[in-house]
Amino acid sequence: MPTLATLVASMLLSLMPTGPAASGDDPVKAAPALQRVGAPYLLEVCVISGRKLPADGGKVLIHDGAGDEKQAGREFRFCCNGCLGSFKKEPAKFIPKVDELIITQQLPRYPVNATCPVMEDEALPNPTGPEARDCKLVVSRNRLVRLCCTRCIRRFSKDPVKYLAILDAAVIAEAKASGRIDTCPISGKDLTEKANWFVIGDQAVGTCCGGCQRRAESDPRKTVASVTKAMKG
Repeated sequence: MPTLATLVASMLLSLMPTGPAASGDDPVKAAPALQRVGAPYLLEVCVISGRKLPADGGKVLIHDGAGDEKQAGREFRFCCNGCLGSFKKEPAKFIPKVDELIITQQLPRYPVNATCPVMEDEALPNPTGPEARDCKLVVSRNRLVRLCCTRCIRRFSKDPVKYLAILDAAVIAEAKASGRIDTCPISGKDLTEKANWFVIGDQAVGTCCGGCQRRAESDPRKTVASVTKAMKG
């Protein structure tokens, strides 16, 4: 006949958790990390300190959309955790500064023949001329977009993916026509008519195959730096 001690021990064992939780695992799963939406942060400077970002790209923050859902998923980079913390306290203070830096960086290399992506019959001023800013300039998750009017801004904001695809096509068409991108930044092979063309940030990139495209997209800052260097000869 089982003793009282044996019965108590059996009861305790029956109450012990089994499976993964028994090993000390937290039953509440950690929230998944935020994923970047839109273009990567390709600026070389920290908007808080003004210092150049370290070689590894610095500290990364993905905006969670709090306070401004249009920024959700947008990538920002900083030189240190202190600057990242300053940004998190007052993102609305620093985002306009980032936007202006992006406009200054991307405007000179904006496709010359690109029209308004919303009203495609509407021409835009030459992006390298004195009237380059005489249109509506919008920064959509690290990507400069030039539009002809306020109405087009509203239409763009409703479906940015659709209109960015139109802009991407203009970027790629200009890059192909220029002939300045003629080698794969990953393999170093010459590009042929079967090359894969796509856009990273605002930069057209051509790769010799789909595998190289995936590798190029996995490290956008390195890829864009490589393409830019090759274009300068």
